Amino acid sequence: MPIDLEEMVTLPDAAKLMDVAESYVRKLVREKRVVGVKFGRNYMVSRQSASLFQKKPGYGRPKSR
Repeated sequence: MPIDLEEMVTLPDAAKLMDVAESYVRKLVREKRVVGVKFGRNYMVSRQSASLFQKKPGYGRPKSR
């Protein structure tokens, strides 16, 4: 399946969109639970895949604000 680069967002943007840590987004991409690609040292994540991601409620400790 070809990847549309116009629809991709950076890892920090995806983490904000998903309200999770950047390291968790990297893990999700490696596990193929979120559509993403690694370009050299940087990850790009599908905006649609990130917006469809649903975090399990009550998993882990709260993210500090």
